[in-house]
Amino acid sequence: MLNLPFRRHLPLIGIAISASLFLVATSRYPGGTTVSATSVGYEWAHNFISALFAPRALNGAVNPARTVAIPAMLVLCVSIGALFKSIADRSASRIHRKTIEIGGIGSMVYAFLAVTPMHDLMVTISLAFALTALFATLHLLYAMRRSLLFLVGGVCLLLLLVCAAMYYGHLFSGLLAVMQKASMAACVGWLAAVHYTAFDSVPAINPLTRDI
Repeated sequence: MLNLPFRRHLPLIGIAISASLFLVATSRYPGGTTVSATSVGYEWAHNFISALFAPRALNGAVNPARTVAIPAMLVLCVSIGALFKSIADRSASRIHRKTIEIGGIGSMVYAFLAVTPMHDLMVTISLAFALTALFATLHLLYAMRRSLLFLVGGVCLLLLLVCAAMYYGHLFSGLLAVMQKASMAACVGWLAAVHYTAFDSVPAINPLTRDI
């Protein structure tokens, strides 16, 4: 059995592993962007993460990056889902607990399914679940008077909403690939901070004794 202190770090370890796998995947991406189909390699400023999952790269070549990118996405989604579950389990409020758990884990299930041809639909459903869980987490921090984490979370949510507006409104498309990665990194970093600091003085709730 894994001891509790080590188990606490598993989500962050998973995120680090996923990031490493994504870096490997980008190194294997043949090339092509929505701006230039003849570009070589993965361009962080112009390629979306979803480009790594396609059977063929945007330049038409077979895409060997997907064999690494899909496992990377699976590890990332499981790890972020674990962060949501950890935060939910430490909430004394039943409504916060259920909203964060269902919304957070649900968002990661649909986020992983975005590697399929149903990408656009899965992204939309995942975003709806994620926003629900993130707003619930923000409200929980407000109720706990965790001012700094609340303010940082507000900025992260704002970035995510701006990214969504750019995506669905087809605004500033040239900046969307950068905003996608920035908003994702910000939200994941914030959730990790909540996981590590917001409940340091609050013991985890025993699932057998918590209110139902």
